[in-house]
Amino acid sequence: MKYKVSEYQTKRGSCGLILNVADAPVVSMVYQFRAGYRYVDDYDRKSQVAHVLEHVAAGASSQYPNQMDFEAVFTKNGAYHNASTGSIALGYVATCADFEWERIMELMRDQICHPSLEQRYFDSELGNVRSELTGNLSIAGRMLGPAVAQSMGDNCKTYPQFIESLDNITLDDLVRHHQRTHTAGNMRFIIAGNFTGRMTRLHQLLESFDLPDGERFELPHDDFHSAPATVIQRQDVPGITFIFDMVQPYELTDAEAMAMSALNHILTGTMRSRIFGRARQQGLLYGCSSTTDASRGMSEWAFNGRANNDKLPAVFDLIIDELNRIKRGEIDQQELADAKSYALGRYRMGIQTANQLAAYMGSRYFYDGTIKNYDNEPAMIEATTVEQMVEHARQFLAANTWTIGLYGTTDQVMGDQLYDKLTALF
Repeated sequence: MKYKVSEYQTKRGSCGLILNVADAPVVSMVYQFRAGYRYVDDYDRKSQVAHVLEHVAAGASSQYPNQMDFEAVFTKNGAYHNASTGSIALGYVATCADFEWERIMELMRDQICHPSLEQRYFDSELGNVRSELTGNLSIAGRMLGPAVAQSMGDNCKTYPQFIESLDNITLDDLVRHHQRTHTAGNMRFIIAGNFTGRMTRLHQLLESFDLPDGERFELPHDDFHSAPATVIQRQDVPGITFIFDMVQPYELTDAEAMAMSALNHILTGTMRSRIFGRARQQGLLYGCSSTTDASRGMSEWAFNGRANNDKLPAVFDLIIDELNRIKRGEIDQQELADAKSYALGRYRMGIQTANQLAAYMGSRYFYDGTIKNYDNEPAMIEATTVEQMVEHARQFLAANTWTIGLYGTTDQVMGDQLYDKLTALF
């Protein structure tokens, strides 16, 4: 895919990337504010203000205050729109055919700058948010992940706490949150499409976002610590979902994260991997994975999966065995070569649409303003070494900041026993 990247800053202070994609038949738009849960006033009591605002604002605007009318106008030519809320960001997205990008951008502008914050929509969306959150109470990962993170010092909320906060929220809370967070200085955007000969018009439309003045909010920072095993007992749920989570107070660079990605591939990436592959061969579990994430002055390395009760101790023995091998430096060059080959293949398949390109660029730009170059990925993959993988794995283990979580037909006794097994790694 051929494209050119340019950064544009509006006179009001909004910043973003314009990805000019040759011959793209669609236009993809992403607008993001640091307006998620962590930026809510009275966060402990009203964390879901941001989420409810997302629902209300995404459905109507001052120009089309009726939600049904807004939806009909927006989607009449097949355009797609959505919004999402997380701990940090509240974002609005749209994808449309190339011939109607101006019309869709104008609708997005009105929706973002002048949402229809009315009591009738607040009442209905409060019920919809409650239904959405209640649905997560039966999803193991949604219940276990926040509980484990919270136990280690992450100032996040669990889904029961999210639901509890809904009774404390009023329409006025939404209005104030929108006024405080939806400012020009706090908005970032990624626009991808074919803008050859259209750049002046695109700049004009971006300048027309009449948001109030404001500054980009700082990212919150949490201090992490080890914690005892977190156990959520569900006797009606057969099997056990598990998380083994490690944290270190160092933010991996892109190259270091690439090395950890290669290591994760060796450990859990395919049916040939050391942990996942061996576990499948031994009939221990159906699926597991490992991931590495870096942000806000810290890095996280986590193993996730699900196993039957009688098999879970053997799964943890396998994890311990393989991590000890890594700690001793036991990775051969063929494993590294295979991981690189896999990553290069994924690279070639990674960006096939304007949406995928926007997602790739936004993942880092929204975080710290870095403009990544997708063409640099192969060189970074090729530069990965066994020594890097071993060193970064050792750093996670040396940090000795970790915990585990279990969800399902289990109890604290099993949690403590598995926790004790893992202490030998640190």
